Amino acid sequence: MQKKHISPLSLAACAALLAAAPAAQAQSSVTLFTLVDLNVSHYSAGARSGGGSVTSMNDGTTNGLNGSRWGIRTVEDLGGGLKAGVLLENGFNADNGTFGQGGRAFGRQGFVWLSSASVGELRLGRQYILEDSVMGLSNPFTNALTLNPGTGVTNAGKALPLWLNAPRADNVLQVQTVNYSGFQAAAQVAPGEGTADRFYGIKLSYAQGPFNSALSYEWNRSRTTGDNVNKSLTVAANYNFGVVKVLGGVQRNRDLATTSVNGAFTGNNLTVTGTNTFAMDQSDGSTIGVEVPVGSFVLLGANYTRVKYANAAGQNDTLGKVAVGARYALSKNTFLYASASQATGGLKDFISQKSVTQIGVRTAF
Repeated sequence: MQKKHISPLSLAACAALLAAAPAAQAQSSVTLFTLVDLNVSHYSAGARSGGGSVTSMNDGTTNGLNGSRWGIRTVEDLGGGLKAGVLLENGFNADNGTFGQGGRAFGRQGFVWLSSASVGELRLGRQYILEDSVMGLSNPFTNALTLNPGTGVTNAGKALPLWLNAPRADNVLQVQTVNYSGFQAAAQVAPGEGTADRFYGIKLSYAQGPFNSALSYEWNRSRTTGDNVNKSLTVAANYNFGVVKVLGGVQRNRDLATTSVNGAFTGNNLTVTGTNTFAMDQSDGSTIGVEVPVGSFVLLGANYTRVKYANAAGQNDTLGKVAVGARYALSKNTFLYASASQATGGLKDFISQKSVTQIGVRTAF
């Protein structure tokens, strides 16, 4: 075999690259972060739910401010307004030390991104669906505590959603524009790869001063029939008057199906068990609430959420909840919190979470 010779010119080039490496690294950053959130909650079951009252310690993924996690975030400045980065976020259950999101290594998020200051951003990987951020505008504490419209319930032993909220999807390609005078747009697509339905989503938002608003529309393309299913429209807005923030939103879901695997309806059940039991294929939800700061450390919130489940045959039933909560800041990273909710509507006696009270602590570093 003939030996390859390295020319002095190649050696000089390598030396130049090595000499330039510290300068390139100076334009990059790597951040390791951790958040732990735990609460103790008491659940009083409805008399016809088939369940009993229970007190449990939960990770923040259940009625907390945030789910516990650790992660790595990188940002590299490529020059000319271009940046690249990675976000890897592992979710874990701090109450028992197990992995969250079905045991995934980076189940919360895992994606690479490339952004342009003049055009927008591209992301590829597992990430939040667009509806999650839209729903976050509609309720106090941003999808947290017992006030979260996206918290499901146990109806006769089966999972039933209030507002539809996945909140993540696999294999997502997302594009997002820069902010144009308060307006911004985003779109997502995730190929089914033969084992799941294709997932699509779009989002439009407008924010100016104390006003924030957004809408999302998401759906799956069935891999077996080619039909569009799990069609979900969410609209939300809030206005901050200073002494109080008013929040609200609506959600409309049609052609619900449980077989899509990836996207909006993942992990839920279509059977509604109440005075009458029926299979639903649509739901309509609404929520309204207020958020009130008290001094620099206390934030209070209250809201009411309602959903109507129905099908084409005209069968329907309702479920709602009234909730209040409070958050106290011990520092910029550590909070104490408490909340309580009470179920309303025709299904209130058929769920295991008819009333919920909880207290918790969340810290990050």
